[in-house]
Amino acid sequence: MGLLDYYRQFDDIDQESVNRVLRERRRRERELALAEVPTIDLSGTEWPDFPHSEIMNAAIYAARGSVNSYPDRHATRLRRLLGERHSVEPEQVVVGNGATELLQAAALVLLAAGDELVTPWPSYPLYPLMAQRAGARPVPVDLAADRVDFDALRAAVTDRTRVVVLCNPNDPTGTHAPAERIAAFAGSLPENVHLLVDEAYVEFQDVEPRDSVLRLVDAFQRLMVFRTFSKIYGLSGLRAGYAVASPTAASLLGSIAPALGINVLTQAGVTYALEMGDREIERRRELVVSQRKRVLRELHELPVDAPESEANFVWLRAAGLTGAQLAAGMEQARVIVAPGGPLGADDHARASIRGTAATDRLLRAIREATGTNGR
Repeated sequence: MGLLDYYRQFDDIDQESVNRVLRERRRRERELALAEVPTIDLSGTEWPDFPHSEIMNAAIYAARGSVNSYPDRHATRLRRLLGERHSVEPEQVVVGNGATELLQAAALVLLAAGDELVTPWPSYPLYPLMAQRAGARPVPVDLAADRVDFDALRAAVTDRTRVVVLCNPNDPTGTHAPAERIAAFAGSLPENVHLLVDEAYVEFQDVEPRDSVLRLVDAFQRLMVFRTFSKIYGLSGLRAGYAVASPTAASLLGSIAPALGINVLTQAGVTYALEMGDREIERRRELVVSQRKRVLRELHELPVDAPESEANFVWLRAAGLTGAQLAAGMEQARVIVAPGGPLGADDHARASIRGTAATDRLLRAIREATGTNGR
């Protein structure tokens, strides 16, 4: 067949037929594009992106020059920077290999066999394990409408209680307790009870100054506040966290500090992150706050409930579905979230908040999982 004969075969095809063929081709292309959409994992709580390249370079530079030497076990420079940041003395700060390690160390120091650790529930699953590893008994206290019930929490304190742990904002609910409520609760505790406040997500809250609870350590000698670089700073792999307490708690702080401190790479990376300033941290915070508001606003139009979150995740409950069923339905839409069962509530699922595209995917997956695509 010659070239002219090839084109003559299309002479009798009308424009509508051509358009129909083109529309079918575009439909197949869209289906193929959707089939190739990668799965997005919104089940974790750490920051999904790398930190600033200069932070990574600082850690690499330290490795090249000092990896064969012991680190400064007191993390002197880092503690000085943290003291300046929070307007406390460096002696009020202890640095460890993540806030989790420091919390566990505090539990081992403060608890003994027969003692009790009281904590709201659901909350960070480590807290009951902290008690058990110290030979003590965990005492979970149910949240009220996904928020800390301070009256119930105080009622659970007995003569065997030695530690109360609060995650604020709480993981997995995202709810936040204001500093004034925590101060009132701290003031009501017996003298032999320590209050440990885990502020891993404090940078994401949008209701009061960031150091509102931390400021209370000067007024309450048995209050300790724990922070981490694993979340908004995006340094989970470096394992860095710190605790702040009253000047009178120097002995306790010394007891929970790692014997040889934290490694050279971690000290270098975290120190550089603090010296860089908070421009990138503020950008991340604003991104989470704006997308969190959007998610919570749009959930009002869906058969899904979530408490007002002040963290980088939302705590979802869908009418007629268990948390595992909701998570499975969302995974069909290529969005992975955390089923609530292992986090303390079978009827919930936790989903992380990230950027605009991730929010689009999250909301679409919720609609597909709940059968509300057309609404």
